[in-house]
Amino acid sequence: MSLDNVKFRKPVVPGDQLRFELEMLKFRGKTCRMRGVATVEGQPVAEAEMMAAIVDR
Repeated sequence: MSLDNVKFRKPVVPGDQLRFELEMLKFRGKTCRMRGVATVEGQPVAEAEMMAAIVDR
C-alpha cells in the first residue's frame, strides 16, 4: 500500500542474492506496518517502512 523512509544504500547487480528481514510494527484489522532491511552478503543495500493489506484470494 505504501513505502516510507526508503533509502538505497548500495547498487544491486544481476546475480546478487537479496535477503529481506522484516519487523512487524503494527497489525490492525487487515493492514500491517513493517520496517525492513534488504542485505546482500550481510551488507545493507536498502531499507524502508512499508504498509501492506492482507487479502484473501
